[in-house]
Amino acid sequence: MNRTERIIWLICVVLTLTVMCGIIECRADTASQGVPVVPTVLESEVSCGRMGQELIDRGDYELAVSSLEQSLKSHPRSDWLYSLLGRAYFKMGDLELAEAQFRMALDINKNNPAAKRMVLEMRKTQDLLRDRDVSEWINIAKERAADLVTLVIGVWLGTLLSGISGRFYSHFVRTSFRKALAKKDFDYVTDILEDLQIKREKAQLRMRLRELLKEYDLEEAKEMIIEYVDDREIEDKLVHFLVQIHKKSQVKS
Repeated sequence: MNRTERIIWLICVVLTLTVMCGIIECRADTASQGVPVVPTVLESEVSCGRMGQELIDRGDYELAVSSLEQSLKSHPRSDWLYSLLGRAYFKMGDLELAEAQFRMALDINKNNPAAKRMVLEMRKTQDLLRDRDVSEWINIAKERAADLVTLVIGVWLGTLLSGISGRFYSHFVRTSFRKALAKKDFDYVTDILEDLQIKREKAQLRMRLRELLKEYDLEEAKEMIIEYVDDREIEDKLVHFLVQIHKKSQVKS
């Protein structure tokens, strides 16, 4: 190599180093300003993953998605990159896309720990993922069995207590009504009838009106209701029921 060739070779080396330094500084400035760095084809899976991880840790989830999707074009069989992309979507709240990425990671590597953990967490806490085989359905059944048993017992106890309280209420109303009739406490008698009408306890109301008609004739019972019931609408309904019950009793007799 003569002198001229050496000079040309040195100039080429200096220019090459200058261009490389400029590229590195430009990429560093871009990353520091929060602009997504698009991975090049030559970048390794590790560098792409670290870049995506850093963006996720910084909370730049959209930038992380863009970067990781670009990286997967160069590394389409990377379960790690798919898992990171799923995490970015999960942080953004897009559970469907997150699930899809985690499933892709598991399709490539069924032992990917991050993907397995996230799929399990989403299934338990969000109840949005559907299990894809019989064993997972069995696990869900076991988890829900205790809740189902508790629900059934709660409904049964509620029904039982409701029935008991209903019978107790009926007994209380019947006893109170008869005592009020015996004492000629017509104000309390009509209060009970009003309460039954408001609560739409029609069966109880019919029985009480029949008892009233056993003690008093139709006109006396009507006068009692008209005198002691303050609400005109309730008064009209009670009188109407009273007349209907009286007519039916006349037909039967």
